[in-house]
Amino acid sequence: METPIGDWSLLSQLERWGLTLSESQRARLQQYLDHLYAVNLQMNLTRVSPEQAVGRHLLDSLCLLAVHTPPEGACTLDIGSGAGLPGIPLAIVRPDLRLTLLDSHGKTVQFLRETCELLDLSAVVVQARAEAWAHTPEAREAFDLVLARAVAKMPALAELMTPYLKIGGVGLALKSIHELDEIRAAEPAARILGASLPVQTIEFETEQGTVQRAVAVLHKERTTPPQYPRSWAQISKRPLGGKA
Repeated sequence: METPIGDWSLLSQLERWGLTLSESQRARLQQYLDHLYAVNLQMNLTRVSPEQAVGRHLLDSLCLLAVHTPPEGACTLDIGSGAGLPGIPLAIVRPDLRLTLLDSHGKTVQFLRETCELLDLSAVVVQARAEAWAHTPEAREAFDLVLARAVAKMPALAELMTPYLKIGGVGLALKSIHELDEIRAAEPAARILGASLPVQTIEFETEQGTVQRAVAVLHKERTTPPQYPRSWAQISKRPLGGKA
């Protein structure tokens, strides 16, 4: 697919974050975006235009590695992966990560499986609701790193993410710089779930100029009580530690 996709010179910013791309990795990132936008003609995977994809998809995903450096071979979960963001770009840049992509929609899951096969990524793709799969033995407190982008408000997201984390694991949730109050409102929920919730901000250049991102950083400190996560109806109507 011949698509004018973004400004690839923007990836030079990765060096500021201690990341160096090989030609092979850059080619695979290009292949991923080409495939995403080819499939997007039939499926609503992204509303970001191809011309903005390097900044708003790749850098927006890879900035997480500037906030936290996962250990070698970290067991990694991308919740509500959708178009494969942020998990697939991270797996291309950090091929040692043992990645699981989780989504509840059948067509999206099929896209993720086809994409991983195309890119020769050894990721596991699971079709399930996040609040349900967290109660299964293979997933409960099984991950070193949990990722989320554009999934839910932070009090709900804390309840979805924290049960998957091992003690000592880290959850990273990408948020707008304008959502700092939302992140802080989730601190009581994080405590109930066995985690702390500091926030970091990061700035980078995109095709449309400088952007700032807030990253909520869940640090898992103790075992999550077994009743969490609750059903989505309960999570959305009665957020932990706060008001609906």
